[in-house]
Amino acid sequence: MIKKTKKPVQRVKRTGKKTKKYAWIKWVVIAVIVLLIAAGAGYVASILGSYTHQELDKDDLGISSNEESGLQDDGSTDIVNIALFGVDTRTQGEKTRSDSMMILTVDKKHNKIKLTSLMRDTYVAIEGHSNTKLTHAYYYGGPQLAVKTINQNFGMNITEYATVNFQGMAEIIDAVGGVEIDITEAERQNANKSIKEQAAYGMEPDYIEKAGLQTLTGTQAVAYARIRYVGNADFERTDRQRRVMEQLFNKALDMNPLQYPEFARKLLPYVETSLDIGEILDLSTIMLRDVSMEQLRIPMDEHLIGSGSIRDSSGGSCLNVDLEAATKTIQEFIYDDIDPNAPEESAAESSTSSKKES
Repeated sequence: MIKKTKKPVQRVKRTGKKTKKYAWIKWVVIAVIVLLIAAGAGYVASILGSYTHQELDKDDLGISSNEESGLQDDGSTDIVNIALFGVDTRTQGEKTRSDSMMILTVDKKHNKIKLTSLMRDTYVAIEGHSNTKLTHAYYYGGPQLAVKTINQNFGMNITEYATVNFQGMAEIIDAVGGVEIDITEAERQNANKSIKEQAAYGMEPDYIEKAGLQTLTGTQAVAYARIRYVGNADFERTDRQRRVMEQLFNKALDMNPLQYPEFARKLLPYVETSLDIGEILDLSTIMLRDVSMEQLRIPMDEHLIGSGSIRDSSGGSCLNVDLEAATKTIQEFIYDDIDPNAPEESAAESSTSSKKES
């Protein structure tokens, strides 16, 4: 019986419409991917190029060793301190005092954002100048000398800063849709005087029409934070500044994380900072956690010496502060997570919890 051998099956290449269709789809997909990458790169580039990056000389920031300063910093990156300055500048490069000074602490160890206000009239030593108000350091030497002065007088190790002027702060507040503040009639009238003054320098003349709980626009919130002659002078002004910052933080926290890149794009053009974009992104990841905010004002009432008043060499009235006691309070607040404003029982619990973690 003769076996029939099967002829090998020849595979014929199809060069018809179906092949052309697949090739067309492939190139469309590639084109879309390229466009998405280009758009993403362009978006990142727009963020990168939208802010003023200004490095500090980290060898000249007055940082002492932990032994010398008594600092509780363990050298980890879980707790990062940044000096925040609010300035009243109208033109680029204009010399100015820092109207607002805070230490912003990004505390990933305890999942907290901490704000420590430093009162502008605190009597401190400024290198190369006489003892005078803390606010003068920024005028004498910009952020470099201002950060150095904070480090030297409060035993800190700050190496980064961010500065924003009033107009920039107003734009940032508007970017989150304003902040909710309960404003008194006396505060409303005083804030409206500031709004009139701000309008002369190009800001929106957006007056506050009534007292009470309401959402303030950027212009209104900045004017509110500048109030100095209602209540207990600069003591209450720093309270207002932190209140605005707290509301700004809460608005940012309520955002969908997908909105953060766009918020950063709107925010960064108004900021001058020593932080690079990688550091900013790394610090901002704390917003993805279950995070809370705590505040502190320095000096506290118990840090004042005598009547709390002292004159500098020019005759200016300054706050006479026990800097050693103030430094201890700041360091315990930042590193040991002890809130001096909390009830004694809660503060004790916080201290015990902090010791267990370490």
